[in-house]
Amino acid sequence: MFQKSKRNKMKTTVRNIIAGLFLGATTFSAQAEEITTGAIVNTNNQEIVSYTVHHLSCASSNDGSIDIEVVDGANYFFSWDNGTNGQDLNNLTPGTYRVKIENNGGEVLFASFEITAPEVLQGMISQTEFNTSVNLDLLVQGGTAPYSYSWSNGETNEDVFGVTTEGVYEVNVTDANGCQLNIGTYVAMEAASIEEVTSTFEVYPNPNNGNGTITWNNAEVTDITIMNSAGQLVSSQEVSNATSANFNGLTPGMYIAKIQTAENAQTLQFIVQ
Repeated sequence: MFQKSKRNKMKTTVRNIIAGLFLGATTFSAQAEEITTGAIVNTNNQEIVSYTVHHLSCASSNDGSIDIEVVDGANYFFSWDNGTNGQDLNNLTPGTYRVKIENNGGEVLFASFEITAPEVLQGMISQTEFNTSVNLDLLVQGGTAPYSYSWSNGETNEDVFGVTTEGVYEVNVTDANGCQLNIGTYVAMEAASIEEVTSTFEVYPNPNNGNGTITWNNAEVTDITIMNSAGQLVSSQEVSNATSANFNGLTPGMYIAKIQTAENAQTLQFIVQ
């Protein structure tokens, strides 16, 4: 099962406008929260302020913050580009926040802080049909791994095997930061009453750049449809006397390829980066 690798850290940047300004930035995770810390010094190598940047916990949240601590106890004035004059900023969304720092002696420093967010937590469920049961295969990406799962039938594993009861199956996915996603699928048992076959199917490469190939053997494929994570049809093609089919031009995201054979229907999940 695919899990997205940990996203790249984005560090705070500081630029020198009037006085000399240098930055030592460290980005780390504390209980899955991404934090950037560092300090600002002037041209005399005197540390003026230290800071802690708390990045967003979820893609749609606004819990980012910039906490600044004056080191030498001097009286500094802060003027942010969003119009506020406080020392700290809270309830921030992703973006760049710039501040002018000035003291009574006329020293002026400018700093720029970048607030980032995890990628959107998203997922989809595909069904693999057998003679008397259905397996539910869950694909999740985005957010902050690891994930936990709570299915409507009581299962807590990522995937559900051997479903024999028709109905709606929902799963609530929670990431390491508490961000949640709820998705579901309908299992129709009449669609599962198909003889199991030993054919093999593969998407190559996976992940890919939007261009790839679906291959199979020991199967008579009649048509292939590709759907995105929202369940929208993005591609459809008829197949005859072939063992592979190409697709191209897909945009980044998660996709399901439904492969219809003379005996049954198979699904393959793949990622476009």
